[in-house]
Amino acid sequence: MHTNDEELKRLLQKVFEERGLDFRAYNKTMLKRRLARRLCALRTESYKEYARTLDTHLEEYKELFDSLIISVSHFFRNPLTFEFLYEVILPEMITYKEQSRDAMIRVWSAGCAHGEEPYSVAILLAELLGERLKDYRVTIYATDIDTNALNEAKVGQYTEDSILEVKKGILNKYFHHKNGYYQIGADIKALVDFCFHDLTSEKVVVPSQSVFTNFDLILCRNVLIYFNQELQKRVINNLKTVLNEKGYLVLGEAEILTDDGHSDIICRNGLCKIYQKTSQGFD
Repeated sequence: MHTNDEELKRLLQKVFEERGLDFRAYNKTMLKRRLARRLCALRTESYKEYARTLDTHLEEYKELFDSLIISVSHFFRNPLTFEFLYEVILPEMITYKEQSRDAMIRVWSAGCAHGEEPYSVAILLAELLGERLKDYRVTIYATDIDTNALNEAKVGQYTEDSILEVKKGILNKYFHHKNGYYQIGADIKALVDFCFHDLTSEKVVVPSQSVFTNFDLILCRNVLIYFNQELQKRVINNLKTVLNEKGYLVLGEAEILTDDGHSDIICRNGLCKIYQKTSQGFD
């Protein structure tokens, strides 16, 4: 293969301009290693040639993103994000609920895969609320288009690879180890409602199981990477629409929410890609 840094730079710029995903600041060694897999699979000799492949075979974008972003899911993936949720965002949300005397907490995990993400959020809420958990109506809607993954998530049984980021105290408290698997506890399972939902649908904006459209927290991490910019914008607008005032939106580490058309959203943590809906634009 004949590759160079200038061609790599142009390739990453192309991906950013056409799909809105910014890998330009990623570790160059890691990027080259993962890109090499795609070039080898396609018998492509250069980044320039690979860029032309992206133009003629749009489905290759999915293969590219699968290669660049680790797709293995596990509990508390991206620990900094969950730490910020635990230390700042969720306490803020609970305080706001108390002040407004609103006992309903609604969360949506969009693209939940095998359920590690929504169960992780449920554990954080259980930890923060403690005995007060029973005083709230907590519902975490977890959706995906992969029905097999949803069925596995409902079972709530995981291998050791899935719980590597789980602290021992949390593991002992919320999981049962049996026959080589880690079973999520019934109390946590009861907080999560799994169902099919296609974020690209033009007719259905919220999960079918959800009666209301107002969410306090939406996690849509590493889902937008598979969409073109037009579809990304439509999905983001849909998610913003169903967020409560002062509600939070969490995106994936490589996903960017630009200022274009998003004056009603402020960035709370740029590293963790956590945003908050403001009062602007409300009637």
